[in-house]
Amino acid sequence: MQQVQAACDTCGAALVPNAAYCERCGARTRRARRLVRLAIRVELLFFALVVGIVIAFTWIYSVQR
Repeated sequence: MQQVQAACDTCGAALVPNAAYCERCGARTRRARRLVRLAIRVELLFFALVVGIVIAFTWIYSVQR
C-alpha cells in the first residue's frame, strides 16, 4: 500500500491528500511523476503497436503484388 505524500519534496509545504502539484511552489508530487511516467510508457507502447501494424500491412501488400 502506498503512503500519501504529506509534504512537498521541493519546498516542504504541506500537501492536500492525493495532490498532483504543490500549491505553494507548483512542483509535481511523487504520485504525479509516477503517473506521468506510466502515461509515457503507455503512449510509447501504443506508438510501437501502430508502427508494427503499418509495417506488417506494408509487407503483406508488397508480397501480394
